[in-house]
Amino acid sequence: MPVLMYREVIEGQRVFAGNDRRRTSAEESSSAMIEFVVGGIEHSGTTLVSDLFRQVPGLDSGFEVGVLMNRSPREFRTFEPYIGFMNEGWGVTDADLDYICDTDSFAEFYGRLRARSSQIADGSKIFDKTPRYLLELERVLERSGVPAVMTYKDPRSIVASDFKRSKRPDFDGWYPTYLDQKRRYMKALYSSYEAHLRDPRVAFVSLEELSVNTKASVDRIFGHVGLSFDPNYLLLKDLKFKNTHSTSIDMTVPFRYVDDLTPEQCRRVVEDFAFAGDWFFGW
Repeated sequence: MPVLMYREVIEGQRVFAGNDRRRTSAEESSSAMIEFVVGGIEHSGTTLVSDLFRQVPGLDSGFEVGVLMNRSPREFRTFEPYIGFMNEGWGVTDADLDYICDTDSFAEFYGRLRARSSQIADGSKIFDKTPRYLLELERVLERSGVPAVMTYKDPRSIVASDFKRSKRPDFDGWYPTYLDQKRRYMKALYSSYEAHLRDPRVAFVSLEELSVNTKASVDRIFGHVGLSFDPNYLLLKDLKFKNTHSTSIDMTVPFRYVDDLTPEQCRRVVEDFAFAGDWFFGW
């Protein structure tokens, strides 16, 4: 199907951020919303996509937020573990957070966050990268009113990554203890994906697609949020966070499961996660 850009569907409904990070309270109150949100399956390239967008001059983000999973920014003040990421992830103090969250307006929340963050340069616009937004995508879209870019990757790669992080020595001993909860979570994510697959507000991109079909992928997701892609962005300069392990897109990352899992283990994953058919690359 043809790619429908967000602006083609609800042109005029987006509101853009102002130009001065240190603003008065009145100016912060009228601040614009974020430019867009980034989410997806954990460890499926959300930080990579965030770093690509951060290459755009005048566009920036901290680590994660999570406020859009709450009915009001006031609820976010005690929303663990996400509120605990904000001090280091956005360079704000506890007193800053008290002020930032003291509103029922998401636009005002983001305006105050941008103004108080020590990591956001004066005049920069911001976006919100929070992987878990895929799980509650409809609420996130309704509360933000901005376009979304969501990432995913092959379930075989997901399982292999989770196994490595578990530090367990034996896959066959670990996998049965992991499977039921992971399947429930993945089914919920996939249900959200299917519900928004043709939603013009959302652009989905797989880590495999970003790795092997880079130009078409980045052109598509940048165009979705109203930006043009510059090949220089692929150099990934000024990285903020350790989650990105390279200063360029490493096309081997999503395919390392081939060495990490045996053919029989891959077969089991394909069978157990068959409900997520679209997410299997080359299947």
